[in-house]
Amino acid sequence: MKTVNIKTLGSEYSIFGNKGNVWSNTAHAYKSGTGNLCGTPALSSNHACYNGIEEVGCIECLAKLKEQVK
Repeated sequence: MKTVNIKTLGSEYSIFGNKGNVWSNTAHAYKSGTGNLCGTPALSSNHACYNGIEEVGCIECLAKLKEQVK
């Protein structure tokens, strides 16, 4: 799985990432009521959202999304 556009996942998901995630194209998939799918705490400002990032690039989040699609 390369990247996934957050808009294709439905309203319960949003994008989350710090500055490093923005620079490295590794933004997370954040599920409402659960947090980042990979378990990374969402403790910083959401720079991915602020910068208009729409693609989930976190390898762990992508793996969790792939499991959920099965």
